[in-house]
Amino acid sequence: MRLLIHLLGLFTATLPVCLAAAIARILGRIVFALMPARRRMMLGNLHHCFPEKSEKERRAIALESACRMVEMGMFVLASPYFSEAKIRRRFSMDTEAINAILAEGTPVVVGVPHFSLMECLTMIPLFSEPIRKRNCGVFYRPFDNSAIESWVKSTRERFGFKLLSRKKGLTQALSFLDKNGIVCVLFDQSPGQRRGVTSLFGKRVVTNSMLAGTLAAGKSDTQLTTVYCERRGFWKGHIRIEKPEVTENSAVGYTIALNRWLEAKLAENDNLCADWLWMHNRWKGFNGFNLEHRKSILDESVRLYGYKEIPREKRIWIRLPNWLGDIVMAFPLIQTIRAARPDAQITLLARKHFLPMLEMLGVADRLIALPPKGKGYWKFCRDLRTEYPDQHFLFTNSLRGDREAQLIGAPQRYGMLRKGYPRPLINRKWNVPQDLDLTRNHQTLVWARWLREACGLKQELDFSPIAIDAEKQMRIGLICGTENSPEKRWPVERWRELVALLQKARPELQIYLFGTAKDGAITAQVAEGQNANVIDRAGKTDLPAYMRELASCRAICGNDTGGMHLANMLGVPVVGIFGPTNPVRTGPIFNAPVNILQPEGCPPTGGADIRGVSADRACAALEKFL
Repeated sequence: MRLLIHLLGLFTATLPVCLAAAIARILGRIVFALMPARRRMMLGNLHHCFPEKSEKERRAIALESACRMVEMGMFVLASPYFSEAKIRRRFSMDTEAINAILAEGTPVVVGVPHFSLMECLTMIPLFSEPIRKRNCGVFYRPFDNSAIESWVKSTRERFGFKLLSRKKGLTQALSFLDKNGIVCVLFDQSPGQRRGVTSLFGKRVVTNSMLAGTLAAGKSDTQLTTVYCERRGFWKGHIRIEKPEVTENSAVGYTIALNRWLEAKLAENDNLCADWLWMHNRWKGFNGFNLEHRKSILDESVRLYGYKEIPREKRIWIRLPNWLGDIVMAFPLIQTIRAARPDAQITLLARKHFLPMLEMLGVADRLIALPPKGKGYWKFCRDLRTEYPDQHFLFTNSLRGDREAQLIGAPQRYGMLRKGYPRPLINRKWNVPQDLDLTRNHQTLVWARWLREACGLKQELDFSPIAIDAEKQMRIGLICGTENSPEKRWPVERWRELVALLQKARPELQIYLFGTAKDGAITAQVAEGQNANVIDRAGKTDLPAYMRELASCRAICGNDTGGMHLANMLGVPVVGIFGPTNPVRTGPIFNAPVNILQPEGCPPTGGADIRGVSADRACAALEKFL
């Protein structure tokens, strides 16, 4: 293996520079074209960091970054076989800056970012006599393969730098600093969810290494600086030394200072931006709904960045169900997701007529109206790809919803997988456990289990009713229709019987008949021949007005339909009339007074003829609430 690496490196080093550059560009374009997941990750990262740039500009930067990643790999192989003369011809350095730093005679911690020619770091002693007189070390990640490990150490240490293992090199690094030496740390890698600390980078939550900051804070006279190679051509650059602006002399302060310095560099110009390793997922981790970590400096990050709160930069998209009742049942989950991820920008996708209600509830940062089915529907979804959501949660169980998510292109698309219903278009599937009987568990609680087990959701759901501005009146509401499933409708004669009983018991009571425009034929029959206290409101309100009128009622009686769930969410006492449908699974879920009426002898999970519920029982249930 070592011989193979040696021969490959020697061959690469002897290539004419123009030919090596051409190979790098060709391979970079191939990587960009044939690795769609990595390409989309790069474009998404650039979109989140530079939303002000156009998609064309970001694609150009991403393509150039892919080419420079290949250039970096070739440089790793070839540079150990460069002569000193060739290194001096192709690289230069800010010798005055480094000599000024070393003249102070104090230890130096150097933060090194992942720019394409970062491997030239170990060549620095060639350009500075004072550096050659110091103990110099650079942290690296050891290789499991002994042949590769041996080759890396022998080639990287030839000019005097010592490679320090991240596992075992801390003691040696501290020894170097005690002797006023130099220790270099690659500071912009993601150490993953099990290591590092939780902080901010690019306004987004990341796991961050605090090694450089901790070493710099270990001795009061230690200097913190950065070193990077400003690329000036293929395998050609100028090594720069810069001090980051430190506002707090602590491990946390130094860590944030390095991050802010790098953010400024990436925004400085497109050449430096493309030079960073965007194909490395700096923002990996924390894909679920749990920001807990063994150590967090999020609060300190927010303070040192000057923010009032954690920026909402993580993009979570939620596809809502197509029916009002299902949306209401999903509402506690949306609230809990918001509480669990204060760093998330929540986007809801829903049918257009639901948006005024969702805006009134204020649960999301952004709402997207799905167009009517037909021509242009799929193009609309595909055009949303340039929004680059991070995660897409599907509260639907349809192929259409899955196809929408696939076209929108979030790298993580979550859904529930029931036996016999394959969902090939989503890539984060939660198999409904065999021990989970969907007929005996409420839909909201099933969704909650899904999010707990698939995404680490820990917060408890809040079933407190939602308060809106509406004055209570001496009225009740009757929801007489349903948008679908005629078998769920209590017969018109039962509603008329109930109206008669209520008017006899309470002549002063106003009775509002609610429903959609499609329910108008039913409410018209119920209202026919009634006095002025029976008011038909079916199809005469939009959703916000409907909510206010529901909230003004003393109680609501309704079929198993969206309006009943909406009233329950608003804290209005509800009498629900169920027959064939299952109140255990789809009954009202919010903590407000509820009385479910089913036909005599009906199982708790439904399955009986709804006509078995009498008007007398419904009237008595409403009277208790009044």
